[in-house]
Amino acid sequence: MDLPQASGDKKLFLIDAMSLVFRAFYAPMQMALVSPGGLPTKAVYIFVRTLRKLIKDHQPEYFAVAFDLSAPTFRDQLFATYKAQRPPFPEDLSVQLPFVRRFCQALGLRIVEREGFEADDVIGTLAKEGERRGLDTFIVTGDEDMFQLVDPKTKVLKPSRAKEGETLCDEAKVAEIIGVEPGKVVDWLALTGDPSDNIPGARPLPGSQTESAEGKKRSYIGPKGATDLIRQFGTLENALDHWEQVQKQSYREALRDFRKEAVLSKQLATIRTDVPLDLGIDQLQTQAPHAAEIVELCRELGFTSLLKEFLELAPATGPAVNSTELGVGSVTPQELLTSQAIEVWLSELQAHKPVAIYGAVAGEEGFSGQLQALELFDGERAALIPLASNDENALLAAARRFLGNPNAPKIVHNSKLLRLLLKKAQIGLEGVQDDTLLYSFLLDPLASAHGLRDAFLRLKGSALSGAPGEGAGGTLDLARVLRPEIEREGLKDLYEQIELPLSVVLADLEFVGVRIDPAILARMSTEFEQELAELTKEIHHLAGEAFDIESPRQLGNILFEKLKLPGGRRLKKSGQYSTEASVLEVLAERHELPRKILDYRTRAKLKSTYVDALPKSINPQTGRLHTSFNQAGARTGRLSSSNPNLQNIPVGDEFGLRIRSAFVADPGWQLISADYSQIELRVLAHMSGDPVLIEAFRRDEDIHSRTAQEIFGVLPALQTHEHRRMAKAINYGVIYGLSSFGLAARTGSSKSEAQQYIDAYFRRYAKVQEFLDGVIEQARSTGRVRTLFGRLRPIPEINSRDVMTRNRAEREAMNTPLQGTAADLLKLAMVKAHTRLQRERLQTRMILTVHDELVFEAPGAEVETAKVIVREEMENVYPMKTPLRVEIGTGLNWKEAK
Repeated sequence: MDLPQASGDKKLFLIDAMSLVFRAFYAPMQMALVSPGGLPTKAVYIFVRTLRKLIKDHQPEYFAVAFDLSAPTFRDQLFATYKAQRPPFPEDLSVQLPFVRRFCQALGLRIVEREGFEADDVIGTLAKEGERRGLDTFIVTGDEDMFQLVDPKTKVLKPSRAKEGETLCDEAKVAEIIGVEPGKVVDWLALTGDPSDNIPGARPLPGSQTESAEGKKRSYIGPKGATDLIRQFGTLENALDHWEQVQKQSYREALRDFRKEAVLSKQLATIRTDVPLDLGIDQLQTQAPHAAEIVELCRELGFTSLLKEFLELAPATGPAVNSTELGVGSVTPQELLTSQAIEVWLSELQAHKPVAIYGAVAGEEGFSGQLQALELFDGERAALIPLASNDENALLAAARRFLGNPNAPKIVHNSKLLRLLLKKAQIGLEGVQDDTLLYSFLLDPLASAHGLRDAFLRLKGSALSGAPGEGAGGTLDLARVLRPEIEREGLKDLYEQIELPLSVVLADLEFVGVRIDPAILARMSTEFEQELAELTKEIHHLAGEAFDIESPRQLGNILFEKLKLPGGRRLKKSGQYSTEASVLEVLAERHELPRKILDYRTRAKLKSTYVDALPKSINPQTGRLHTSFNQAGARTGRLSSSNPNLQNIPVGDEFGLRIRSAFVADPGWQLISADYSQIELRVLAHMSGDPVLIEAFRRDEDIHSRTAQEIFGVLPALQTHEHRRMAKAINYGVIYGLSSFGLAARTGSSKSEAQQYIDAYFRRYAKVQEFLDGVIEQARSTGRVRTLFGRLRPIPEINSRDVMTRNRAEREAMNTPLQGTAADLLKLAMVKAHTRLQRERLQTRMILTVHDELVFEAPGAEVETAKVIVREEMENVYPMKTPLRVEIGTGLNWKEAK
């Protein structure tokens, strides 16, 4: 936001460090932030982002960060139990404070603190000094007690997570929020008190005999009452002196009975502006950041995106990338080889000397992208080969021979993408030895991005500028660093046998694409539109009035105020009722309206996400849809897809099948769907070695029926649908580490019943519990877990002092070896099936993978042969104690094949 600058004076920013740190620590986030070493980092990350934004947006000339010290202050001498009721300082936050301070120093910001005083007093003193110097002062804090310092030259800036950014609180804004002007805020606080600091206000002292005897019987002065009293009497003292004139009895009695407490509260709430500081305003001038310290901190804490932003905004804050560090010697754009020299060089390259290749891509990084040029570098010589032209020439012919030579080792970052784009240009790529994107992902699956620049920045602490030759140089440098790490971490076999060959398979999948029938989707869109219209009528009828179904506020009012359904919970930020899916699912058991709302939302989302969106993704040249598969996405090793994301098409329900009907085979061809049956449960049996589970799978029993028999003591012939549903929830609940609370939510049972089910499960499948306990212990001792094939996943939060964080980490530790192994098996099956189909020279081609399913497209004459090959390769992909089973179907569209 733009700050008012009526005077044109310089700006002084005063940061209430602990207010911002606590705000950051308790900020909601989808996942925990931890450093590579397992340190929680959310508070540091958000705090630094806030500082960076303030500096960038407002460019203050003077800047200070005030911290509280642990030593007692004058307020503790006034009131022995001051802040006594505050909960213990969170341990997961205490370990972050040193890094908060280090970042302040690295950013060139002065830390100010004084023993015997709080940060508020330090800020108050500096604010008054700034006023005397004629500075425009801005106090950055979330605490409204700072409002007492606001005057024409001093304002409070409250950071906000909302899009509008900070809230500027001047005198008018303070009066709007509190109801009194800044000069009366202390009087207002003296009446209301502050429970967080144990300041009583006009009420008994906390823990006193008066409080225990009367505390719950009396109504004391709240914010509105305090506002009314200060407006009426002007000051605390005047209100206390004229208590008999107050109309409301409870206020009158509070002023009469608790005068001493209110006067003490005013003393405690008053911010001092006379703290003896050993520095002046001139010593708060904004300094240049310390580049090396910022780089060190960002790398230590894993703040790759922050480091990138620091370097982009101020290149001087980070070490420049130099040719020696990259390993590119003295190569510059002027020293790139000429076309004729490149031809000679390519023909002379020896098989033992790998060449790094970097592709310059125009457009999106997928099938629609265009490969414009290749950078090549062997550590001594660099070359730039343009590919934009379709004209064949001697240079392109030499490049074609080199790229297709399997005996010429190559280093690439994202070989799948390069292979795909070269394939579009009818150029083959063989001999890839190192894929640094895959190296980066296998070694650091928690990193948010694995692009070349991201990986280089994370590992080297400096940025690639994009100069010619630098992409290939950076790739070569990464390979030299990461290849030994892959071997040291025991990831070489996983890389060579699964991930690298899979990149070839995925490039072929993306190149072939899948055929979509837009006419089917157009009809489906009309059907969904009609169904949504009918649902709207039903919903309005059930509600007794028309309202905007898409409006959470209106829906919440209908459910919880008009219909009086139980469980209404207001969101703190907006004040409206929560109408998220989990809330509606609970309500749907009692009332038809929330059931209809869930149905409406499902249809509306599928219509917008797939039915209406898929036709727009059809490539006009090929007439097919070419999704992008991401090998370096999910932390468990599962593949993800984008443009469009096909992984979220519902599995096994009416809506998912309807959408699948639009995925069709070419004329004369059929689709083959091959889906692993209960693969994660089979992996659990194999990895745990549980004899009961293994026996059930070897005998091809219905595993959910078997679990129902073991837990409920009901023979399969006597089991109901409910028995099997409960058993299925328990089986998969174990895999995902569900607690009794989570299982109860899934099964509709009580928490105690759910715990009994879990206990019964582990009594019967004792080896499963032993295995899961061992996985958690391994995670606690090493900080990570592995799949059957050695894929690793760090679990840095496993030893967190925060119970909820630790419990989530334990669930991840239990689930990752199972889900990750299932993902590895599917990937290996893709490689083997693809290889065999090519080896037997069939036209059948793999076109999709979604979750545990592979989809193939086969000419009619090859369907039966292809089915046999696919089943053999998938079921015999790896020797297991439990047999793997694949369900195979065929049809003219994906729905029929399911």
